[in-house]
Amino acid sequence: MTRIVTSDEFVTLILATLAMRGKEVQLRDTELDQSFQDAYEDLARCETDLGVSSNFTFFTDPLHGNSTKLRRAIVWARDCGFLKPEQGRRGLKYLVQMSPDLADRFLANSSIAPAFLRGVVAERFPERSSDQVVA
Repeated sequence: MTRIVTSDEFVTLILATLAMRGKEVQLRDTELDQSFQDAYEDLARCETDLGVSSNFTFFTDPLHGNSTKLRRAIVWARDCGFLKPEQGRRGLKYLVQMSPDLADRFLANSSIAPAFLRGVVAERFPERSSDQVVA
């Protein structure tokens, strides 16, 4: 049976996969929409193989340069405490605030294969020199 994946679930699973890196992860606001749109397109291409179906899109509105559906999911993740907005030198960024235990629980109950999520995160959310090791 095909499982439905919501935008909130997809964002949460991406954040959980990022949290499993073992580093403090910073997501720049200016890069969020394109990274998540690319990740969504990867999901859309593999839905049949993964046995899932998404009920959303993260396509970026060319007029405004962002995705309304993604922004709603980001606000939801922030309200849940999974993301912390912070004003940096280069503009707004979000810090992933999910414990490894919580991330592991989300991934253990994921409707999307964790191996697929790790591949998407590695390709679409590359580590940067600004990512700092959590002590």
